Amino acid sequence: MMLRKMRVCAAALMLLWCALPPVVQAQERTNGVLVKLRAEPAVKVLSNADHARSLSAAARKSVRVENGPAPDVRLVKSADGTISDVALAQALQDAPTVEFAAPNRLKYSQAVPNDPLFAAEQWHLQANDYAAIRAQAAWDITTGSPSAPVAVVDTGVRPEHPDLAPNLLPGYSFVDMTNDPSDPGSGEPLNPKCPTSSWHGTKTSGLIAAVGNNSQGIAGLNWNGRIVPVRSLGGGSCGAGFDSDILAGIRWAAGLPVTGVPDNPHPAKVINASFGGRGTCRAVAGSASSSPFYAALANELSAKGVMLVAAVGNDAASVSSVEPANCPGVIAVAAVTADGYKANYSNLGPETMISAPGGSCDARLCKGLATTSNKGATTPGDSGYVLSAGTSFAAPLVSGTIALMLSANPSLTASEVKTILKETARPFPKNPALPTCGGSNTQECNCTTSTCGAGILDAEAAVRRAKGLPSPSRPVPQPLPDPLPQPVPQPDPQPAPQPTPQPAPQPQPAPQPDRHRLGRFRRQGNRPWR
Repeated sequence: MMLRKMRVCAAALMLLWCALPPVVQAQERTNGVLVKLRAEPAVKVLSNADHARSLSAAARKSVRVENGPAPDVRLVKSADGTISDVALAQALQDAPTVEFAAPNRLKYSQAVPNDPLFAAEQWHLQANDYAAIRAQAAWDITTGSPSAPVAVVDTGVRPEHPDLAPNLLPGYSFVDMTNDPSDPGSGEPLNPKCPTSSWHGTKTSGLIAAVGNNSQGIAGLNWNGRIVPVRSLGGGSCGAGFDSDILAGIRWAAGLPVTGVPDNPHPAKVINASFGGRGTCRAVAGSASSSPFYAALANELSAKGVMLVAAVGNDAASVSSVEPANCPGVIAVAAVTADGYKANYSNLGPETMISAPGGSCDARLCKGLATTSNKGATTPGDSGYVLSAGTSFAAPLVSGTIALMLSANPSLTASEVKTILKETARPFPKNPALPTCGGSNTQECNCTTSTCGAGILDAEAAVRRAKGLPSPSRPVPQPLPDPLPQPVPQPDPQPAPQPTPQPAPQPQPAPQPDRHRLGRFRRQGNRPWR
């Protein structure tokens, strides 16, 4: 069986993490300007051609106008390329028909992919490690429900994966505007940053709702849950996505109207957003980095009772400059190591609501998260499983736990869910050998409630509280830091040797990490997080 041949490669993981370069500011990539129109009746009746004329006059540059991700939003682009999107956004702020404008920025997925592994390494769902979320005990209460789907706004999902196919609902692609949300692959063989595909949406979906108890692969948090796949990443280099596609995808996932697109037949109360990019999520006068579109959408989601779960990013920096995670009302998720300390790559800050295991590999500990994937290099190949790490994989654990909570108690409101998550989170451990997170201590450090959220996700405690059951009575184990990386597990035993003596086998070299991923997933600007 293929899965029995898989193994964890701790040495390769450590090489990957230690080789990550320092974060530098990359040039930002944009694709036009998103414009929120004023609500006056006279503005609502104007055609795109009318808007093009008035906005061209305001910008003193010729522009063209296209439909945007919402009925009152348009995508405006320079007609001749003689003005940058940042300058165009600033020029349009004072146009009489414009409420606000912001560059259509690129957002990036948040994972750090590593080498293949077998599902038995799903430590994060168990109870032996301090940061493990105790999902096994939660499954005694519920294994999920089709009535509590999670929308995954990402690169799309491979629909043929045997651990995902039974739990997929109809979706949509806002990259090519079709009802096929399949991930076609985002590898660019001539691009040294991303020569192979990430299959990012397939990976995040597996953590949320891979089929459980089916004698193959891994178990997601929601054995009987459902995924609404929404493809919004993939329209930019290396599988990244522009704000226009992302905003439309989130709106559609929540059941909000999107111009020219059929309504979502399965609107979700939980939306997983394992991506992010530069933005302050609010309008700041004179600031080119401000973008009120995600803040406005967050308000719409809140009014509808929809929860957006977002990864804080992998820059080892402040989440205050990463949207949508820094938007008010968003459930921002940081990543911790298996023993409960802030992962060296994870962003942090007061905007973070909660932390969850994201996988890590350093001098003390080397553990990744097992999830679904595809073996194709650039285009789809055989289905498979991989070991991954990043805030991209911490966020789905929170999304999946919320779905379990809604399965246990469908009447929960978004406010009640957030309160339960925070109140049932386990406290952060303290390691005297590590610094306290905050200020310049952005690498692996002791989390505080002002840097990593309320605590570490506890699925069992959250589901029990949602169901109205008492909190777990078992004692919480005390964390002990691992002084050295775990040894690489040996391959499955081979058949007994034949009577004739055979030469001793030569040692096999340790699998190498995907070097083309290095630096690709922790950057803002034009280098995506994975």
